[in-house]
Amino acid sequence: MPHTYTWEPGGLYRQFTATISGDEILESNFELQVHPDFKKIDYIINDFTAVTGHSIKSAHTNTYASTDEIASSNKGDLKVAIVVVQGPLVALANNYREQMIDNKFECDVFQTVEDAREWVCTE
Repeated sequence: MPHTYTWEPGGLYRQFTATISGDEILESNFELQVHPDFKKIDYIINDFTAVTGHSIKSAHTNTYASTDEIASSNKGDLKVAIVVVQGPLVALANNYREQMIDNKFECDVFQTVEDAREWVCTE
């Protein structure tokens, strides 16, 4: 899958590039959730600005929200920032965000990495 992880003090910057599928994102989420550093981080910035194509459906975002809710029972609080500018992906990101309301994982959608960083660094 076209993505990279950059572990940062306190969090993770994950960048997705090229063409991505909903199943690839789910697989990446599962890999992340079993990583030893996952329990130590306070935020994830998911950057989708370099994505050129996708096969993600709203059913995938439902699955992401459900599996994240399960993961949150072991992890606790986490800020999940989604950075996206492509219209169809913005709609999917907003669908995920709406499903995450009242979850231990707090989620928001941004158009720039800078705005996402500002949000994840606030209390």
